[in-house]
Amino acid sequence: MNTANMLINVAAILAGLMIYIFISNTKWGKDHEQFQYAIMLMAIMAAVLLGGLARWLI
Repeated sequence: MNTANMLINVAAILAGLMIYIFISNTKWGKDHEQFQYAIMLMAIMAAVLLGGLARWLI
């Protein structure tokens, strides 16, 4: 694994975490606390898609 791919992975993980934190702190996220696992899964899937797109572009 080269350095660029590792940096893309780290950025994708941080993006997924930021997406999850953002959604969790919104009014909608607080109203739907019972779906936290599903929200987390969707945030991780969005991060994977962002990472894949970044790899494809680079």
